[in-house]
Amino acid sequence: MKKLLIVFLTTLIVASILTGCNMFAKANGVILYGEEQQIIDSLEREKDDLAKEDQYKIKVMENGGQQIIVLTDETVQALVKKKLIKEITNQEKGKTKAISSLPKVAEGEGILFAKKEPAALNLEGKDLNVEYEGNLIIGEGRAYGDMFLIVNDADFDSIKGTEKMMALLEYDKDPSADGLDYDVEKTQLVRIQE
Repeated sequence: MKKLLIVFLTTLIVASILTGCNMFAKANGVILYGEEQQIIDSLEREKDDLAKEDQYKIKVMENGGQQIIVLTDETVQALVKKKLIKEITNQEKGKTKAISSLPKVAEGEGILFAKKEPAALNLEGKDLNVEYEGNLIIGEGRAYGDMFLIVNDADFDSIKGTEKMMALLEYDKDPSADGLDYDVEKTQLVRIQE
């Protein structure tokens, strides 16, 4: 009996870590990452169960074998408002804290967040003054990219990269209860707070 209890608790902890969700604060949302049509199809299937949904254009680039998600300043400000941009306060224990604000990004500039500052940053010909600002994440972990770059809305269109979509689906219940059956590149359970 004791062995069964240990196995159950271990499974519960591993499941909560893998889904990127704290055991005590249930998820009420999912971030979907993928092609625009994948996102549109998923939103159509979920429309009756959603409390709210938001869609954002993103770009994806490679830098030294790592994936960069490029977000507009407007998108990041919306994620901050929903308490989805978090600072890692204790790497070993996986503790995070939602940030309350980020500075606006001026045209010609960018802010990079990653586990550690990359030795070089190749933006494929786009000349931006990029500052590394620390170890922030989207949600509870790095589900889709290794780092994310915030750029001014005016600079976003001229940045090369593969255009993708990011959708934030908010539910009145824990969406993991019905499984995470979305036909997209990546899903990420989150706790949305406003």
